[in-house]
Amino acid sequence: MEKIVARDFFDREIKVGDVCAYPVRRGSKMWLNRLLIQSIVADLDGSPKLKGQNRDGHPVTISSLDRVVIVGRNNTIPMLED
Repeated sequence: MEKIVARDFFDREIKVGDVCAYPVRRGSKMWLNRLLIQSIVADLDGSPKLKGQNRDGHPVTISSLDRVVIVGRNNTIPMLED
């Protein structure tokens, strides 16, 4: 079985436990949301998909990885650490 490799906008490997930012749009409003990566699975065509929880605890699945950026590793966000 092949290892599924997911890469972010900067071509960095996304791993389980990473904290990522992804864009959200509702109507004319746009913002970034955080996602804690819980698993990386293959789509039907073999491309990687990210599964995890957003900051509100809701389950999220992302398949457009060209819009995702890693903002933290090991459940920490460097800018928010003391």
